[in-house]
Amino acid sequence: MTTLILGGGVSGLVTAWQLQKRGEVTELWEAQDTVGGWVHTLPWPDLEGRPGYLERGPQGVLVAPDSAVDRLFKELDLEVRSPGHGARWVGKNGALIPVPAAPVALLLSKLLSFSAKLRMMMEPFIPVRSAEPEEGLSEFVTRRLGRGVAEDLLPAMVAGILAAPAESLSVDALPKLLYWETKGSLFQGMRSGGASSLMVPKGGMGMLPKRLAERLSGVRTGLRAEGLERLESGRWRVWGGGELREVDRVLLALPAYEASVLLGPIAPQSAEALAAIPYTSVRLRHSRHARLAPLDDSFGFLVHPPEGHGFLGALVPSWIDPDSAPSDLMQLRVFLGGAFETDAALSESAGVQKVLKSWVPKLGEPLQVREELADRAIPRPEMGHRGHVKAALAGLPQGMDWISNARFGPGVRDVVEGVEAWVDHQGAN
Repeated sequence: MTTLILGGGVSGLVTAWQLQKRGEVTELWEAQDTVGGWVHTLPWPDLEGRPGYLERGPQGVLVAPDSAVDRLFKELDLEVRSPGHGARWVGKNGALIPVPAAPVALLLSKLLSFSAKLRMMMEPFIPVRSAEPEEGLSEFVTRRLGRGVAEDLLPAMVAGILAAPAESLSVDALPKLLYWETKGSLFQGMRSGGASSLMVPKGGMGMLPKRLAERLSGVRTGLRAEGLERLESGRWRVWGGGELREVDRVLLALPAYEASVLLGPIAPQSAEALAAIPYTSVRLRHSRHARLAPLDDSFGFLVHPPEGHGFLGALVPSWIDPDSAPSDLMQLRVFLGGAFETDAALSESAGVQKVLKSWVPKLGEPLQVREELADRAIPRPEMGHRGHVKAALAGLPQGMDWISNARFGPGVRDVVEGVEAWVDHQGAN
C-alpha cells in the first residue's frame, strides 16, 4: 500500500514513522519550508551573541516509562532530560500561591479550602460514569474532584494549556482524564501509567520533528496539496505545486480548517464538521532578565482567569531547558490573549512588563524581548466537539482518514499515543 500524508507537523511525521516501521511506503507533503508545525525551536542568541533559543510551541512533553512517547524517543535516539520538580504557582487574589506538582500534595496547598481537600480525597470512591454522552470539562472535574478543584485550580491550569475558559470546553479537550476514569478513578489511572516527568530533547522540542524527518523517506517540504480526486480504481489522485501523485490512501494530517478546504468538493459532510471546530491564537512574549530567585528555579506561574485579563501566565524556559539561555540570564515566556478578553494595555511590551512586575515585584527590566503570534495554534474542543469529529470521520470516503491533534488531543503526548493506537487498529483490521 502506498500512502500520501498531507501535513508535516508532529501528527503527520509520527504517522509516517509508525507506518514506515510496518513496512508501508509513505510520502509526506508539508506546505511550509520546515516540518514540525508549531513544534519548532528558533535560535535566539543574547546581545553578546551567546547561543540560546526559544520555543514556538510546547516547552516540553510529559513522559512516563515505557509509554508511547518514551518508546518514540528511544527509537529516534533522542537525548532527553528532565528539569525535575521546580516550584510553581497560581496567581489569585493578587498573590502567587504555591501549587505542588503531585496531585496528592495538593492537600497541602493554600489554593484549596479544607472542604475542597476533603472532597478531593473522596475521588477514588466516586462511581465511574460512561463516556457517553459528552460531558463538559468543568462538569467532569466537579463530578470527580469537587467544585473546589473545578473553580479554584482547573481554570488556571486549562488557561495555561489550552488558552481557553474551562467552562466552555468538552472533557475531550483533556482526553487523559477520560482514560484515567476507566481505571476506576483518576488517582488510580495516574498511578497505573507510572509517574510522568516533563522531558525536553537536547536542543529543544524542535529536535523531535527534525529527527523524525531525518529518519523518514519521502518527506517533501514547500509542497501544498491543492486538490484531491478519487479514481474509479479506488485509488487517489493528489496534485499541488506542479506535482501529481496517485496513491492507495491519503491521510490528512492537517488542522481541521485546512482539511475542510480540501474536503469541500469531495466530502461536504466532513468539510462542514471540520470547519465547525474552533482554534485559538495566542501571543507569546519571550524575555530575558537578570536571574531572580526563586523564580529562576521554577516552572513558572499561571494566573487564575479572569483575574489576569488576558495575561495567562509565565513559564521559565531557562529552568525547563537550561540551554535555552546563557546561564547568567533568566528567560521568561508569557502567554497572552487566547480565547479570553484581553486588556488593551497588554498589547504593548511595557504593559506586559508592568503586569509581570505586579506578580513578581523584584523582577528587573528585560534585557531582550521577542514576540511571536501563534495564530490558530491550539484546537479548542468546545461542547459538541465529539459530534464534529464523529461526523467528519463518518463522511470521509474510503481510502482517506484525518489525523490531527484536534482528533487525538492538543498535546504532543496525546498525538503520539493517539497515532500509535490508530496505526495498531489499522493493522488489526
